[in-house]
Amino acid sequence: MFPENTELSKEISNLLTKDGFTENEIGLAVIDLNNLAPHVFGYNMDHFIYPASVYKIFIAAEALRQIEIGQLSLEQIVEIKSPNDVDKDSKIFPGDTRKILNAGENVSIDHLLDLMLTRSDNTASNTLIDVIGRENITSNIINRYNWKGSEITRKFLDRKKEDGKYQFSSTTLSCARHLVEFFYLVETQELVSPFVSKRLKDYMLHFDKKSKKGLWLANVYSEYYCKGGWFETNLYKHSLLSALNAIIKKGWAIIRWSNDAGVVTGQKSKYSIATLSVNKSISPTSYFRIGKLAKVVYDFMENKNHTS
Repeated sequence: MFPENTELSKEISNLLTKDGFTENEIGLAVIDLNNLAPHVFGYNMDHFIYPASVYKIFIAAEALRQIEIGQLSLEQIVEIKSPNDVDKDSKIFPGDTRKILNAGENVSIDHLLDLMLTRSDNTASNTLIDVIGRENITSNIINRYNWKGSEITRKFLDRKKEDGKYQFSSTTLSCARHLVEFFYLVETQELVSPFVSKRLKDYMLHFDKKSKKGLWLANVYSEYYCKGGWFETNLYKHSLLSALNAIIKKGWAIIRWSNDAGVVTGQKSKYSIATLSVNKSISPTSYFRIGKLAKVVYDFMENKNHTS
């Protein structure tokens, strides 16, 4: 969608390499919102990585598009049905006092959107996918903006319980370029329409900042709204034997995906940013330094006089 500023890509890539970030599998993309002629730059921007819950922004965009044209309404009540009710324990949402959604309950689409975008509720996202239709998300959002390769699947659902043609579909993927363009369009009110863009931003501004996850860890922003996504496969939790086998055969026992995308407002800068990362490790205490990465990009945007 946006042309690349190759000089800025080279500069930020050199910084990431210098600080050791490129030792991980990562993708980073940035668009300067203070530039009237937007260009995208970053590192590995077109590399597809499992985005975890970040992909829920595509679901929300299509739901709001259908609401704007009158196919749905925010007040419309829908029933939570199995097998969509995958969140079983409130402990997965620490600090959030809102109750877990259970099969048989009736809730509004507004409530589902709020839960999905503020606490990353998986039952809410699965339910919304069924309400609005997976093909509609692809045709009206992903294909509309040429984000081919970004995919939508229901979360934490046994593939045997999926709709027929999705039982053998590939893993959900996205890339930093698609995500950073999405948030640029939200901020400029060009994602589908001003109504859709404003509502998306309103929901995401209510993300729990106290959690200090993702790029919030930089702890320097004047404002930041976002959608993050985290997931881990920890073989130590299965058995020590399975962990040892993986270490011997693959060189790791834990995989952690740390992803975040949003819009940063700083003292002098304003930009959309997206980062996807995969950290493979033997050590249970090894995490991708996403907060440090956020600070590197922030300082770069604050201190550089960028021209595109």
